[in-house]
Amino acid sequence: MPVEHIVTANQLSGRAIGAIFFAVFGALWIGIALYVKQILTLDFAIGIGAALAALLLSAFWLLRQAKLYPKLPENRAMIREFNRINAIQWAVVAVVGVSFSRLHMEAYLLSAITAIVGIHLFPLAKLFRYPLHNVTGAVLVAWASASMLCVSADRLQGVTAIGTGIILWLSAATTLVIAARIALRPRMGQTGNQPANQSSLCG
Repeated sequence: MPVEHIVTANQLSGRAIGAIFFAVFGALWIGIALYVKQILTLDFAIGIGAALAALLLSAFWLLRQAKLYPKLPENRAMIREFNRINAIQWAVVAVVGVSFSRLHMEAYLLSAITAIVGIHLFPLAKLFRYPLHNVTGAVLVAWASASMLCVSADRLQGVTAIGTGIILWLSAATTLVIAARIALRPRMGQTGNQPANQSSLCG
């Protein structure tokens, strides 16, 4: 069996960490949406916190399960490329933020950021061999475009933000479900810490 089809601790922990980022940023986007709409009440805040806690607890559980799998040495080239992609993303966000502010286009800023976040997932999908990032990226870009075309400027920020948050949460939940199903397979007819499952997390 080729090495790339063996599930490793690195893959499972990577999925968990990715889900944590999506869960946290999803909560921030939804919080921003409710704040912009001026409906961020204590009840809504508790609801967001509860949903975030559920996703985080699932991710932490997955991190523990990852220890049952063999761990490979860190790929430093992959880490450098990941950092480069994220640095470019934040640089573009900063430039767009300043530019939109000077052009008095603040209403469209969150839609632009949503599109940037979506676009940056495409190279990450290739880097991590994880096709779900392509799906999430495409949905984010489509949502950013649709919201700008179909929503009035006075409602745009709130609508864009809540949709972006929901998309990130759904992506995090999907990632955790897929990874959890694989993580649990070694328990079926397998003893010890050696993984019986040879399935890939690459989709």
